[in-house]
Amino acid sequence: MKRCTLSLLCALILLVLAPPVAAYILPAGQILTFMIARLCSGRTLMVSQKTVLYDPGLEGGMQELDETLYYGYPDRFRSEVSTHGVEQIRVVNPEGALIVLNGKIIGDAEEPFDHFKALLLYLETELLADRLFRLGINIGLVSLGRFKDKIAYVIGAKYPDESVPQVWIDKETFRPVRFILNGGGGKDAPLKEIEYTDYKPLNEGNSYPSRILFFEGGTLVRMQVLKTFRIEPEVPDQLFDVAYLKSTYEPIAATQPTPLPASELDEVKKSIQDFKKIFE
Repeated sequence: MKRCTLSLLCALILLVLAPPVAAYILPAGQILTFMIARLCSGRTLMVSQKTVLYDPGLEGGMQELDETLYYGYPDRFRSEVSTHGVEQIRVVNPEGALIVLNGKIIGDAEEPFDHFKALLLYLETELLADRLFRLGINIGLVSLGRFKDKIAYVIGAKYPDESVPQVWIDKETFRPVRFILNGGGGKDAPLKEIEYTDYKPLNEGNSYPSRILFFEGGTLVRMQVLKTFRIEPEVPDQLFDVAYLKSTYEPIAATQPTPLPASELDEVKKSIQDFKKIFE
């Protein structure tokens, strides 16, 4: 009896003194593969949404507009906004990006918040991993973090470090929940982040966030609210064709006055700076 008691005591001591075993964390590639399987599985997706801009410089502190998004999986995207006599088109494909405003080409680069679509568009693991790497995310670093009382995989940072770009994927659902575009360590670099929430089923096993929130320095500056969607709509390839659009629209001349108002509002994120000027 004494020998049994002594053995049990030794076992308990070993359990107490033994170093903790770190939980196994899936590699980024496997996490992204599981995430992609939870999103749209069709060739195309059309999303009709309400986009809300928040800024003290806007009348009433906010502005709403209707926006249509076209996803051509796995790497083509188009956004269309038409309101108050202003029409804006944003297109991205493997060859580049293009911004058209009132029939004139005004830019060919994506702004930081334009990258909200990265986690929803690039539905091939290698393609998405490459895109995230190009956005400054360390794909080789994965940790576990807690976000709004839920455990999530943090790709690109060691939790709770928020000083570098990173992607958060819910550990249970494998849905993207958070995207930090840049760190908030420096005074000139307020934390830019995107939250994906309130997922709505598209079809069996697939979903899309019904609300996407954009924050800068902890302040909500933009929100996208899903209204309707269509899976597998017929979308002509030319709508995503940057080269074709460049041949269709002329670039705005350096001497030509911009179609935007002369006075500008403070930026509500660089990705929507054109919208802010429009709604002054």
